[in-house]
Amino acid sequence: MADLTSLAQYLLAITPAFLVCAALLLAVPRAIPLLRVLVHILFFVLARDAMTAHGYWQVAAGGLRFTAPPPVLLALGAMSLGLVASTCWLESEARRQIRWSGTRPALSVLLGVAGACLIVGLATGLKALFGLPSLPPVAPSALPLLLGFALAANCYEELLFRGLLQQQLRAWLPAWRAALVSGLLFGLCHAFLATTVTQVGAPILVFTVIEGVVAGLVYCRAGLLGASLAHGLAIFALAAGWV
Repeated sequence: MADLTSLAQYLLAITPAFLVCAALLLAVPRAIPLLRVLVHILFFVLARDAMTAHGYWQVAAGGLRFTAPPPVLLALGAMSLGLVASTCWLESEARRQIRWSGTRPALSVLLGVAGACLIVGLATGLKALFGLPSLPPVAPSALPLLLGFALAANCYEELLFRGLLQQQLRAWLPAWRAALVSGLLFGLCHAFLATTVTQVGAPILVFTVIEGVVAGLVYCRAGLLGASLAHGLAIFALAAGWV
């Protein structure tokens, strides 16, 4: 019962932002897709940062930990997948341009795993360079739920930043520059989390820029499938205490 109450309070807290974003999506024509994408991203940032105030995750200089009860994590993961479906429905024209995978899905999966390994390797090197502590590993019994949540939640994030934003930028920029811009904007969208919500500061920004740029480059070759795996698996490794 307490878990349901907590979830209801979280949903109530983000409802005003949701209503404003819904009104914006009704007001902004589909002929201005980049502005519509930015509205989706703003709602995501507000909803994500609200998770901190409700105790659903803890972010430290050396890692992160999802602290929401299992039923809440399951519900949040399901809602993320629901947002993926609803966003694809709302942005039907932009959806047709999304690169869902590379020429071969198996290769997309391999590139996604390789991207996650690169993000984890760079994060490990940065932690060693700056002497940042690591969180203890989570219990093995918690790993399946943690993996499912990390993949579901970050699939929504990748749909916004890579499938919609980066793909729209391809109309004006070459692939590598669109990946760079989407990655830098991804890091910038964590600035409030880094400086105000958690006050962790530069480590969050550095990590998220690395993560965003790598996911953007993976998207160029492996589509949304590869980018989602690179992002989701890297967050899983971080939250599991393996980094």
